[in-house]
Amino acid sequence: MINKVTTTLVLMMLFQTLACTQQLQPGWQLDVQKSKVLWNTGKTMGGHYGYFLFQYGNLEFSAKGEPVRGTFYMDMNSIRTTDNPNKAEGKKKDAELRDKDFFASDQYPIATMVVKKITRIGSSTDYTVAGELTIKGITQPIEFRASIVTQGKTSHITAKVDIARQLWNIHSKPKTGSIDFLSGIKEKLVPDIHVTLDIFMKQ
Repeated sequence: MINKVTTTLVLMMLFQTLACTQQLQPGWQLDVQKSKVLWNTGKTMGGHYGYFLFQYGNLEFSAKGEPVRGTFYMDMNSIRTTDNPNKAEGKKKDAELRDKDFFASDQYPIATMVVKKITRIGSSTDYTVAGELTIKGITQPIEFRASIVTQGKTSHITAKVDIARQLWNIHSKPKTGSIDFLSGIKEKLVPDIHVTLDIFMKQ
């Protein structure tokens, strides 16, 4: 009798799992050619800004067309500054950003964002997105508001996220005689990094 009950429970759990799996559409893939992560350090640090690129990403939708979860991989070696018209100075700044004191991209070339829950806000195209962000091997929970507009077989996602540098051990290296945003300014005066996600998905 006990074995029959146990078998029945196992089968019920299996059927429920299969049902949940079948309710999801095949994963939508990130359009890496169009998608980009824009960053800005804010006016108080000189207004430096730039971008880095995605390496890969996918997003799962429910059978009703609602985004459910996803994973995105960002190429930290692709980081570029775009505020300085001097190419030589721009390349120098890019190298500093990839240095071990900042993003340490040689050691940690990939940053990962795992989206675990996406909840629509009312009947709008805005959603609350919750998940985890891993930078420099450090994983922290994140939550932000995003606009997700799906038309046919494409989806456009935009969002603004503030990154608290201390949480991911992202620190600037003090330099004698320098006063830019990578110089020896007290850490308490360094603002968050403001990030804008511009993501395009395709089925």
